[in-house]
Amino acid sequence: MRRQLTPTVLTAAAVAGVVTFSLVASAPVGNAAARPSSAYAVSAEGQVPIPKTPYAESLDGTRHTTSALELPKNPLISVRAGTATAGNDSASVELFDIVVGPDILSQVTIPPELKQQCSTLPKTGADNLPLPDIALPDLGLPLPKLSTKDLPVKNLPDLCNLLLNPPKSLLGIDSLNVWCSGDEGGVDIGSLTLLGQTIKLPSTKQSASLPSNPLASITVNSQGKHSDGAFTITGLSINLGGGTEVINLASATCAKPAAKPKPKPQPQAPHEAPAQVNTPPAAPVPTPVKTHHPVTG
Repeated sequence: MRRQLTPTVLTAAAVAGVVTFSLVASAPVGNAAARPSSAYAVSAEGQVPIPKTPYAESLDGTRHTTSALELPKNPLISVRAGTATAGNDSASVELFDIVVGPDILSQVTIPPELKQQCSTLPKTGADNLPLPDIALPDLGLPLPKLSTKDLPVKNLPDLCNLLLNPPKSLLGIDSLNVWCSGDEGGVDIGSLTLLGQTIKLPSTKQSASLPSNPLASITVNSQGKHSDGAFTITGLSINLGGGTEVINLASATCAKPAAKPKPKPQPQAPHEAPAQVNTPPAAPVPTPVKTHHPVTG
């Protein structure tokens, strides 16, 4: 019988009003037929689809590992390296240097009046200045129309710093490791930044969450059981534009491998009767014959 485990969760819970982090409890997932153990590093559905890359599965319990140094060309996400492994009721994923929305703010043209305002900020009291509501251009990602008030900043100095020194990505993740064995699994997340701001990742209780944000909603360590007994754990699910684009990072599925087919019996050669050898009949026993011998003398 496969073991039950209350998962250990690493989730983000530091930046309120910026992004949602939550743990999804174990629950039935679909009614699919029995599936093999499998794992993949990255996939995306929506306006920018990305197939499961790299992807590994084990149909018979044999351990399979596959790696990729880059994803199919796309404007949405990049990784430095990813490895997926699947075996006998076990699976794991290692992912490094994930960038979602590269150079997302570098294309924003700052209005001259805002530039002037940013260059003349007073040394004190600037935190109380109102944030301007300036429409942002199409950022090349599946996001709704945004303005400067949708950015994760607290005050005008923060906004000036964000636009004058744009970060390299919308979301940056140093490393992400996921594993499962039977009905248990875990997630390990390295340093994570949202628009250049580091988000701390303390452990949280089940179903902990933060308010959503127009830029991204993120689910951490989602786990679920399938009707066929399989168990799936996904490190990060990133929802952009209210479901317009969903990115899954580091997903592992553990399922008992399909039974190995029984070997077919080897056909036997038909029974052959022993070859008959024609043996000549035995010679009859000679019968003695009485005779008279001549007398000499």
